[in-house]
Amino acid sequence: MKKFLLADDHHVVRSGLGLIIKDEFSNAEIDECSNGSCVWEKVQRTAYDLVILDITMPATDPIRLLKNIFAHRPDQKVMIFTMSNVAIYAKKYLAMGVKGFINKEAEPSEVRLGIAAILSNRKYLGSDMKHILTWEDADKQAGTPFDRLTSRELEVMNHLVEGKNVSEIADILSLHISTISTHKANIMLKLDVSNVVELIKTVQLFNR
Repeated sequence: MKKFLLADDHHVVRSGLGLIIKDEFSNAEIDECSNGSCVWEKVQRTAYDLVILDITMPATDPIRLLKNIFAHRPDQKVMIFTMSNVAIYAKKYLAMGVKGFINKEAEPSEVRLGIAAILSNRKYLGSDMKHILTWEDADKQAGTPFDRLTSRELEVMNHLVEGKNVSEIADILSLHISTISTHKANIMLKLDVSNVVELIKTVQLFNR
């Protein structure tokens, strides 16, 4: 019997994923979480065949969460399921141990394909990212400006692009405003942009 953990702050998303999984694995055991604390508690108690994780859940530090998961269970299979621009920080998450990425706008057939691939010990990259990075040439891929950013800077950048201000990001990541301001300054310097508008244009250009 396969065991899955679905982590997303929207009940409808978890329900949809659950239906897809049940279609493929009728006897599957499915647990659900709406925040990172719940995920960490459950992963400590249960060995899941696959954790499907939204990295933008409220009050969740995805970097710390993933580090904790892989420190506790090095072989844990994790698939990122999100609306965020995962393409620009895919390498960072892959290096941490993540096995695949799928956009929430993907068709159910692609979600099934991704789940099957990861359960078969293969990595999976969503169709919306294949023009940016393929598994075969991941290590040979020419560097991008985003490769210069740390995992934390990439996370802060994503929130900035989504329209959040420094104070809001500090609350989400449970960090001091001054810390977020420092990360923001480093992001602007490394990407050679002067403001958030230019930052957004840079991200959009890369994701075309």
